[in-house]
Amino acid sequence: MRVRIFQQRRALKVLGEMDRERVLGEMAHLALYFLPAFSGVREEVEEAVRRALALYPEPLTERETYFRELTEILFSALSLPAARPFFSPGLRDLREHPFVTVGENGPEGHRPDRIVFLPEGPVVLEYKLSGPSTEHEKQVREYLRGLSAIWGSPVRGYLFYLRPPELREVPL
Repeated sequence: MRVRIFQQRRALKVLGEMDRERVLGEMAHLALYFLPAFSGVREEVEEAVRRALALYPEPLTERETYFRELTEILFSALSLPAARPFFSPGLRDLREHPFVTVGENGPEGHRPDRIVFLPEGPVVLEYKLSGPSTEHEKQVREYLRGLSAIWGSPVRGYLFYLRPPELREVPL
């Protein structure tokens, strides 16, 4: 029997040793994980950001600055009219839910940021703090191929850039 051990990739540095952009990106992902829905109220975003910051008990320099900046970034992005349908109250979703595909190189793990189940079908959202890139599109296409194969029906996908706010559809 051949045993493989998979390790979740995480930075080994503590938050205080990461650059500011990386900290903001990780905190934004956590806050969006804690946000089940968004009805346009700033307090919903503030609570999600508080929960994300609470996961890091070590001293986070400029904690209040991170709180204000993240709240502003996320509130602005979530207020984007095109993004609102994906965060509507009452929608079923999966956040950071892993799945595995088997390709030429064996099993491969995936973890989309959010999968929303709309009446017209599932939609994958992948959050990025900033900067469009072909690697981002490639990542979403891998999710779409894998989930379409698993569910036996097409899945739509979007890159959700938080700063500046933009929702970009990724065709399969």
